Parts: sequence; C-alpha cells; structure tokens
Amino acid sequence: MKLLQQLANGAADILGRESAIVRRLRPGYESILDWTSLKRGIPWDINGVQYRIDPHYRHQLGHAYESELAGFLRRLVRPGWLCLDIGANVGIYALQLAHWSQPTGRVIAFEPNAGSRKVLARHILLNGLSDRVRVEPFAVSEKSHGTATFFQTGTEGMSRLGEANRHLAAVASSTLVETLTLDDYCESRRLKPNLLLMDIEGFEIAALSSARRLIQSRGPDLEIIVEMHPNVWDSANTTRARAESLFRELGLHPVPLTGQSDPLEDYGTVRLTRR
Repeated sequence: MKLLQQLANGAADILGRESAIVRRLRPGYESILDWTSLKRGIPWDINGVQYRIDPHYRHQLGHAYESELAGFLRRLVRPGWLCLDIGANVGIYALQLAHWSQPTGRVIAFEPNAGSRKVLARHILLNGLSDRVRVEPFAVSEKSHGTATFFQTGTEGMSRLGEANRHLAAVASSTLVETLTLDDYCESRRLKPNLLLMDIEGFEIAALSSARRLIQSRGPDLEIIVEMHPNVWDSANTTRARAESLFRELGLHPVPLTGQSDPLEDYGTVRLTRR
C-alpha cells in the first residue's frame, strides 16, 4: 500500500510538472497556429458545427460546451429570429445563435469587457457574420444612459458589475462602463427580439427588471433563458424575495434547465416560462 501511494504521488508530481510546462508553451504554440492560418482563424468544432476561431482562446470554446443547454437552444431557435446575447464574452453563444437562426436571423451581443469584446468582434469577422451580429459595449442594468464600475478578470467570462468575482479579486481591475436598460435599447431601435439569453454573473434580476416593458409587450413571442447566480445576488442588491416578486409581476416561472433542485437557490440556467 505504501509503495502504491508513493507511485501515485510520483505520478501526480510528474503530471503537475507537465501541466506547468504546457501552460508555459501554450501561448507560443497558439501564436504559431495563428501565424500558419494567416490570421484567418483555425477550424474549430463547437457542439458539432465548425467555426473559425482565434487559437489563443481555444480553452474558452470547448468542443462540447454546455452541450445539453446548447442542444435545447438549437431546438428552440428558429430561422429569422432576433436574439439578444447579454454577457456574450468571446462569442461562443453568439456564433451558435447566428448559426441556428440563419439565414436571416440576427444577434445583438452585449459585452462591456473591452478585452472580451475585441475577441468577440474578431470571431464574428472570422466567420463572416458582420452583417448579422452586432456587438454592443454596454452593461445591461437598471440605470439607462449612465456609468457603473465594472470589474474585469481577463476574458474568462467572470467579469461583473458591483464587485470583483470573490475568487479572482486579487487579479481584477476596475473601469467605468456605460449602462443601459433593455427597455430603452429595444424601444429606441424598434426591436422585437425573439430570444433573450443572459449570463451576467449575478446581475440577472436587475437586468430583467430593466426589461419589464419588453417582456410584457412580447409575451409568448419572447423566450427568456437566464443563468442564475444566487450565491452572489447580495452584491447586486438582489434577494430571493425580489426575484420572486419580479417574476410574479411579469407572470414568469423559472424552470431549471441544468438539473438544479431550486432555481432560485442553486446556480444554474433556467427558462422563464409564462404561468
């Protein structure tokens, strides 16, 4: 038994050293991939569909990224739909939404993180989607035409308003970003979206509050899919009671899509259905 434990510890040490070596070599390898592709991106499968991506961000664009949720969305989205992607990060859902809603569907991707937005814009360009995917730099909030402090943590998708991600606070930097409400944005542009997809690290209830008129006017013609982060609602001035009150007001019911037992207590993605 002692020998087996020593062998296991030795294997773990070797794997740890190999992982550290891989981490050091990866940026150089990705630069070579970028250069050999003539900066046109590399072919990359995401949930069975091939796109072109910047090789430096392969680790954020998994081949089977949230495959069950993606499968649900693939069945839900129809050709010609207008989809709002709130918290688009580097574009993994923006690319898929554009594919699922083709040939005439459109996507509006909101991403206040400047670094993520730059990668997002490149992915749209690499895939020839500039005519159907629009990128907006705003943070969706209850405050329209204002500014708010935004805490950035690279391009990993955990940047947020309010305060830095508590596990990444030591490496976060802050900046001011423009804010808007979904009601004002859609009304000023006369938009009638079919899908609202949202992942904004705990500010989902505030953002949904900013879309009251949109949700009420679109009724069953608007599908709403939201990643819930109840564990950090306190930093977004949100409570369970506030979420329940908003859903009652709008006639919405959260249905878990990712196996959580309580959609207002557990982290996970929900579909907001009409009662």
